[in-house]
Amino acid sequence: MPRNLLPLLLLATAISLCWRASDAAHLDTEAILKKMEEAGRRFTTLQADFRQEHIYALFDEKRVSSGTILYKKPGAMIWKYNPPDNTTIYLKERRALIYLPDIKQVQKISLAQDKKTASLLIGFGNTAAEITRNFTVVSSPGEEGRYMLDLTPRTDELAAQFQRLRLAIDGERWLPVRSERLEQGGDRTIFTFSNFKMGMTLKDELFDFKVPEGVEVVEY
Repeated sequence: MPRNLLPLLLLATAISLCWRASDAAHLDTEAILKKMEEAGRRFTTLQADFRQEHIYALFDEKRVSSGTILYKKPGAMIWKYNPPDNTTIYLKERRALIYLPDIKQVQKISLAQDKKTASLLIGFGNTAAEITRNFTVVSSPGEEGRYMLDLTPRTDELAAQFQRLRLAIDGERWLPVRSERLEQGGDRTIFTFSNFKMGMTLKDELFDFKVPEGVEVVEY
């Protein structure tokens, strides 16, 4: 490359990077939600690893878990925790089944009643209308090409179960890479997502949990 072209190339690269940063900073809340909605239309299945931190405000303690999520449109999801926490959560058709093999129990929960469990679905395939119907959303620029969304519940029913959700949205996939839920009483639950995979074959039966023999079912 001729030497006199190198400064021009560096200048063009710098201008391009500055333009991208400026463009990202000026995406408003509506545009971010629309991009998340569009991304949700493009994939039908998804897998990711997660790390969960639950911080207890009263005792200033933290419990850390990890596992894998599986998602299949529309709205079927599995959260499988790694040992020693052997819990598996199945979300489908407005209900959750929480399998606790260590105590041989399945908890059956209506997502219409348990908004904290229902919040596990937020950011994965939701429409902009769904999110803004339930939350007041404020956006701000984040680090590393991310966008921060602060979701405050609009209804007393939601607000009774948690105060706020804070999502860090990846500006390439338009999916959450971090989700923080501030609960009533000051506890916080933080999920960090990584190793995303999309487009794999996931059979419907995978999300239809069959209660093992000898396991107690408790309905809430």
